[in-house]
Amino acid sequence: MSVVSDDVLDKVRAGMRGLQPPGHYDKVYKDECMYSFDTPESPGGLYINLKSYQGFGEEFVELDHQKSGNTLYLHLLWKRVPLSEEDKAAIAAASEADKPTKLALGTDGGFSTDTQKDYTLDKTASVVVVQGAGQPRLTVPLPCADLPELVLNVITAIQAHEGASKQEAVAAWEEERHISKYADNLPQLDTGRKISPNPADWRCDETGVTENLWLNLSTGHIGSGRQYADGSGGNGSALRHYEATGRKYPLVVKLGTITPAGADVYSYAPDEDDMVLDPKLSEHLAHWGINMLQMEKTSKTMAELEIDMNVAYEFSALTESGAKLQQLSGPGHVGLVNLGNSCYMNSVLQVLFSLPEVSDRYVTQAPNIFSTAPTDPSQDLPSQMAKVGTALVNGRTGKPAPLSGSSSSSERTTAPPPPAAPAAAAAAAGGDDGVQPMDTDAAPAAAAAAEGGDSKDAAHMGGGRAESAKQEANSVRPAMFKTLVGKGHPEFSSGRQQDAAEYLGHLLQLISRSEHAAAGRMGLTDGQPLIPSIFDFQLEDRTQCLKTGFVSYKRSVTSSLALHIPVEAAINQQAVAAYKEREAKRQKLKDEQATAYIGADTSLGTETDPASAVVLLPGQDDGSSDTAAAAAGDSAAAAGRGSSSSSGENPVLPVIPFEACLNKFIASEVLDDYYSAAAGGKSQATRRTRFASFPDVLVIALKRYYVAEDWTPKKLEVEVPMPEDLHMESLRSTGPIEGEQLQPEEPSGGRGATAAPAAAAAVEPDAGIVAQLVSMGFSENGSKRAAVAVKNSNAEAAMEWVFAHMEDPDFNEPLPAAAAAVR
Repeated sequence: MSVVSDDVLDKVRAGMRGLQPPGHYDKVYKDECMYSFDTPESPGGLYINLKSYQGFGEEFVELDHQKSGNTLYLHLLWKRVPLSEEDKAAIAAASEADKPTKLALGTDGGFSTDTQKDYTLDKTASVVVVQGAGQPRLTVPLPCADLPELVLNVITAIQAHEGASKQEAVAAWEEERHISKYADNLPQLDTGRKISPNPADWRCDETGVTENLWLNLSTGHIGSGRQYADGSGGNGSALRHYEATGRKYPLVVKLGTITPAGADVYSYAPDEDDMVLDPKLSEHLAHWGINMLQMEKTSKTMAELEIDMNVAYEFSALTESGAKLQQLSGPGHVGLVNLGNSCYMNSVLQVLFSLPEVSDRYVTQAPNIFSTAPTDPSQDLPSQMAKVGTALVNGRTGKPAPLSGSSSSSERTTAPPPPAAPAAAAAAAGGDDGVQPMDTDAAPAAAAAAEGGDSKDAAHMGGGRAESAKQEANSVRPAMFKTLVGKGHPEFSSGRQQDAAEYLGHLLQLISRSEHAAAGRMGLTDGQPLIPSIFDFQLEDRTQCLKTGFVSYKRSVTSSLALHIPVEAAINQQAVAAYKEREAKRQKLKDEQATAYIGADTSLGTETDPASAVVLLPGQDDGSSDTAAAAAGDSAAAAGRGSSSSSGENPVLPVIPFEACLNKFIASEVLDDYYSAAAGGKSQATRRTRFASFPDVLVIALKRYYVAEDWTPKKLEVEVPMPEDLHMESLRSTGPIEGEQLQPEEPSGGRGATAAPAAAAAVEPDAGIVAQLVSMGFSENGSKRAAVAVKNSNAEAAMEWVFAHMEDPDFNEPLPAAAAAVR
């Protein structure tokens, strides 16, 4: 217990005016500096302003004192102390016992957002009186009974208060499951079948397999789940049964996951096609003789299977398969921690701050930006841009050096800053690739590790526990930035996967607004371009009427080049076809493995007789010879061996040359419904697009998403190698050419004729197209805009328009009185 002199107490009392403990809804930034990524573990610790509850690193505490006038700070300083080998073993054992049980980050039962530590923290706290530049700071170590009661109460409240990062739940993400709309009035057929409570009795009604079994809650059919990407999982008989019965019975429950607390329920319905909740599950199970309260878990849930993959699978293997990568560190090579489906944000930030224009604007000017920041820097975009940029460009992570023995500084590979980004920066749109619950894209080694395989292999493959001390020291968590940029946005404020190109567009809009508002404090002079302008360029559409030969030119401003991917242009079509053939053969072997078990599951072909199938078990005599049974057994053994080769081969994806994507963009297209002013009516026309101007930095977004035949958005699984250099001068537009006849501004026939814009104004959105888009989850106003924009041509064209414009600020706004205002 420290003793304080009267002089120090007088200075403490002098700074107490306006002091009060933080309330429940107050934000306490006690985990990270407002202007840097300093934490209590940084060499200088963290200083928390006792009035604003904002944290500041050693470098910025004086700045806050000057701006706020506050003198009292709570200084938190945590030093790492290496653990003994005995303590490490105990922690490892406890960690093993506390495995994740659900798909979540930063929540109870989910993945921890903190890595497993090989050290403990020696935590000290003190009250610091900051007297100003050139004056020594006065420090009072805690605990100290001599301090005024109000000061002690404020300190206690701050220490007990939840940190702002946890309050805002930036690191918390959990798989969402919604109540199925089919559960309430689910039909259940009276077949007389009762499902045995003994798991040993469960078999697929079609193939006889005993793993990954799903019970159709309407028909009582037991089927195998869908095959995983590595060849394991099931054979898809549960889905085939749903198709064979007219798609009338969508809900299935995974046998082995049923407990009194619930079970895995999946909906095959096209408008759900996901894990769902069934509020009447107990009632639906009772129909088939299953007492939910007496069931015990005997199989891994889909969440657990996905968790196993996330623990053991290194997603970088998708792009660097088999490569032994050398980790870089230092300026220009700082990593951004995944906050839970935040790869889209991290990739955009890494690209932006590789550009000298962005670095000069926010890193070079960081001192001015910080010194002129508003009262709450967490809500100031220039401050947060400067904070992230300083970490990425200058390598200032605020992390202490790794402890000796874990990752010494001599082991770190420090590379020079990367060269300036080329004029063409290619950013493939797509964001994070999700794993659908019944189509787990689990890597083979991950599955092996999850089933008790080589733990060393699992660790080498990556995952939360395998993150090294070097990675931790060379990375930062942009949680404050994510919260600010996502604020008020229905998607970017969530923990769901997002599209990187859409996020870039959203971020550039915010940057444009903030730079307009903060031009003075950022040192921007009149005429100095804003950051978003370096991405802007003009496209020119040349449209020629095939009936009259008249030509029109139209220019539009955009900030990214969206390219379709022509799958038919793949340069490895033979290799892809050969791979698909091998996959088909492997599947055939798996089917042959089950032929000895296949029964006559034909009764469910009609709605009136859904009786359960008769399943032939090994050893049963169906009139065939013993030789045939032996042959089936040999086939099963061969199929078992063959499945390992399936899991050992990486998928062969179509490789599409980038030039093919560009050629598709510049190719002429025929318009069948073109209004020609020269012809005074509609006719066919050709349209081609060229560049009217080029940007300083060209963003290219590959349109990987498309609308499948069942009207569900799908993603193209292809590879598009990006060129190092792009020579695009030949794609520059020439404008009107001498001798061309230009379309008149008004149609022939005079002022009385209806001009094309006026015709567009009369367009009413087609109710059918709007209904289809609304059923897919888009807003009614946005769906109406899409229908009008494509002139009610068809739902597919409207969907394409939605994908291109869903981030427009007025997308969800009602249509204006004149539909011609629609883009």
